[in-house]
Amino acid sequence: MKVSIIVPTFNNLKYLKFLISSIKKNSQYSHQIILHINEGSDGTLKFAKKNKIQFTHSFNNIGLCKSLNKAACLASTDYILYAHDDMFFCKNWDVYLKKEVKKFKNN
Repeated sequence: MKVSIIVPTFNNLKYLKFLISSIKKNSQYSHQIILHINEGSDGTLKFAKKNKIQFTHSFNNIGLCKSLNKAACLASTDYILYAHDDMFFCKNWDVYLKKEVKKFKNN
C-alpha cells in the first residue's frame, strides 16, 4: 500500500529531516513524500531539490490549509496522509495502517 504523505513546512529543516528519515527508516512500503515549503529561507528548498523530494512552494507563509491543498495536487496514490514537519513515524507504521484500512469494505 503506497501512500502520499503531505507535509507542510515553514523553515523547520532540522525537524523535517528527522521526519523524513523516520519515514524512510520505519516504512515497509515505498511512499510518496510531498512537501509544501512556506518561504524556505532555512535551506529547505535546497534540501528538497538535492534529495529529489516532490514539493510545492510559496515565497510567504500561506497557512496550513492552502499549503495542504497545493501539495495534495501532486499526490499520485489512492491514499493521502497528512503529517506535520515535526512528527516521527514509528517502525512498521504503514503495516498497521494497511491492516486498519483493509477492515473497511469501502475504504
